[in-house]
Amino acid sequence: MADCKDSIQRIIITNGIVVSGGKEKKADILVENGRIVKTKPNLLLGSLLRRAESELLNAEGCYVFPGFIDAFTRLETKAFIPGEKDPVCSPDDFESGTRAALAGGTTSIINCAVQKNGQSLQEALDEQHANALHKSSCNYGFHIAVTSVGTAVRTDEEAAEKNDEDTERQEGAQKAEQKKEQMSPAEALKGQMEKTVMRGVSSYAVYMTGENIQLSDPEIFEILNAAKEHKALICCHCENADMVKHLVEEQLENRKKRPSSHPVSRPPAVEAEAISRFLALAQMADIPVYILNVSAKQSLEQIKLAKKRGQNFFAGTCPHYLLLTDSLYRKGGFAGARFICNPPLRKKPDLKALQKELMKTKADKAPGAKDNSCLDVICSNHAVFDFAEQEKAAKKNFSKVAPGISGAQYRAALVFTAARVGTEDEGEEKELAPGFRLTPAQFSALMSENPAKIFGLYPSRGSLNRGAAADITVWDPGFSAVISNDNNLHRGGYTPYEGIEIKGRAKYVLLNGKVCVKEGRVIEERQGSYLFRKTGFPAFEQKE
Repeated sequence: MADCKDSIQRIIITNGIVVSGGKEKKADILVENGRIVKTKPNLLLGSLLRRAESELLNAEGCYVFPGFIDAFTRLETKAFIPGEKDPVCSPDDFESGTRAALAGGTTSIINCAVQKNGQSLQEALDEQHANALHKSSCNYGFHIAVTSVGTAVRTDEEAAEKNDEDTERQEGAQKAEQKKEQMSPAEALKGQMEKTVMRGVSSYAVYMTGENIQLSDPEIFEILNAAKEHKALICCHCENADMVKHLVEEQLENRKKRPSSHPVSRPPAVEAEAISRFLALAQMADIPVYILNVSAKQSLEQIKLAKKRGQNFFAGTCPHYLLLTDSLYRKGGFAGARFICNPPLRKKPDLKALQKELMKTKADKAPGAKDNSCLDVICSNHAVFDFAEQEKAAKKNFSKVAPGISGAQYRAALVFTAARVGTEDEGEEKELAPGFRLTPAQFSALMSENPAKIFGLYPSRGSLNRGAAADITVWDPGFSAVISNDNNLHRGGYTPYEGIEIKGRAKYVLLNGKVCVKEGRVIEERQGSYLFRKTGFPAFEQKE
């Protein structure tokens, strides 16, 4: 028994302000063998033995949050450019991207696994697993981006044909052929989803625009119906593809080829119309959904209308839509190319509208609730491409630039700084986002707790309750620094936030109960593990 006791790995986080479940309290946290055992004040009093046997982390003056969850990233992504033969590949892989995320306090990511032409959903998942295995420095799960309902059907038919070879020999080729003919596209897709749901995938992504990934409304509707069968969540990138194509061509015909034409080719109405249409499809399918990358005030208006009529859904935004404006596309030369993303950066009134909505977050309420904010999550949508290649492409025209913005490393620090989390409104020093305020509880909800509840990780993640996995971020609000390209841990050669002063950083990060970050520096790499996520829309507490 003594040997068993001695093998216990124990950590005590002392003197911190614990933020979880919409509440703040001064308390210590006891971690044993990767799990939270106890959260209460003065854990060390009267226990010299516990002190001697434990690794102590002093969190004096710090917030203790559930480890941050980045609900949508695009590591190792590829961008298909209209008119170009080969895709543009991101230089940022799981090794570099997750190291950057971990340094910023993120303990879990959900990366987008894009189904390639001819792949089944299982094959897309297998490929992502191979990319992440033994490389990821934080925990990881996957959304699977469904890019072709027809491909899923063909692959299932081929699989059925292969697996039924013995049956064909016994029952005859004619019966097997009849079985094949009876399989509808919807049935085949449900079968594909069933296999991946059983492997811990609880969410899928669809794109209404984008070369080689765009789906039609009927295809999206079929995917929604298939997801309903398994209570899986469909995430959608919403832009009107036909109008984007037309407006891009219009800009190029008028010889407006510089990055400054990018936001003109994708105005807020293009996004808002697509959001309205996607929500209508979800309403017809009678299934909750998630709207990715809300960037504009006009989009927010459509979301509020849907919530007013009682529709169940979630929505998220990103730091660049809260802090950066489309004026950056007009930077000298082709420097504006580094800010090209879809949807594009917007104007100040759009930023203000999103910030105002986030301030309505009720940390003690479930995300998606009728009386909660219309924006539930702040993710990074991290996708990085080589800047030299982006500038080179921009010299042809703006539509040739691979769209993507980094954010995994600085997501938490940027939001914490902009929202002046936990500070009084002094009104003296220069603010990153004047008038934007979040409490520590709101910050925790948007960065960790809501993503965990929406994407099937709660209460094991996104919680500091007893029994939860010890994914913990100890956040030092007193630290300050200026973001520099020299400090980037992701690859690509640049950050769109160069020169911005941030306040706060991850002093300690525990991953599965192991200290992997100290004073903002990653000390343990490649410790991440796969996250098996639950389906069922738990945030809505649906009743059968």
